Amino acid sequence: MKMFRVIFTLLFSMIFSFSVIAENNNLNLNYKNPQTKQKKESKPKNKSWYVSWGYNSDNWSNSDITIIQPDLHNAFTIYNVSAGDCPGWTTGLFNKSLMGPQYNIRIGHYFTAAHTWGVELSFDHTKYNTNLNQVARVSGEVNGVPFNQNEVLTSQYFNYKLHNGANLLMVNLVRRKTVAQSSRALFQLAAIGKFGGGVMLPHPENTIMGNTVDVGSKTWSNAFGLHHGWWQFGGWVVGAEAGMQLLVHRSVYVELTDKEAFITLNNIQVYDGVASQSMWLNEVIGNVGVMF
Repeated sequence: MKMFRVIFTLLFSMIFSFSVIAENNNLNLNYKNPQTKQKKESKPKNKSWYVSWGYNSDNWSNSDITIIQPDLHNAFTIYNVSAGDCPGWTTGLFNKSLMGPQYNIRIGHYFTAAHTWGVELSFDHTKYNTNLNQVARVSGEVNGVPFNQNEVLTSQYFNYKLHNGANLLMVNLVRRKTVAQSSRALFQLAAIGKFGGGVMLPHPENTIMGNTVDVGSKTWSNAFGLHHGWWQFGGWVVGAEAGMQLLVHRSVYVELTDKEAFITLNNIQVYDGVASQSMWLNEVIGNVGVMF
């Protein structure tokens, strides 16, 4: 979270500096001249689209993970499993692929010239890794025999990852409201909210009771599949996002938001079977974008 503290500090330093500049130049942020209001609020029609790129930090709720392996006579649930993320951008960011760390892409369009309502396509590359060596209750059938006891989740017993990753592809309704701006709209501070839903495209990596899943190679022919492939259609997501946006010269912006999403995963590929679970995701997102 150190990097996000830096982002928060930079963002609010910019906002504070903007306020000082406005005060020193006798700018009245609350003054609304009826003759110029429309000019201040509206944006050029050729800048109704936007695209942004950024990175995220995630917190996952504990969840119950159910494993079904018919040929192995396994049908059991591991309860209250904890997991973490893997940001990847906190160290050596400029020596890595852009798509190596946990990243975010946004492409959107505003319906109105004032940029108040819009629609957005978002892709969040998050990572989900169960914590090794935690103790969890395992209940159900293992090797066809009833089983109900606590187990240590070692790397061979239960190592469950959606490391590359637990991908969220969503369509969002966007609401944006200007909070403050300079007289010539050189700087504009806006509150922003989003709500939407979509699909999960996970990449399964797991070892369960000594058996490791094989999803195949990362090739075009094996890139996507319903229940097999490098990335798989694996469930549904619904979520809401809120935060602040600092727009500079009606063209470039910095956006910092917090997102809460509920995720249901089904038929996630494991060795000779499938896994399923439901969980909450809290995601802090920092993006830089352009309007065009």
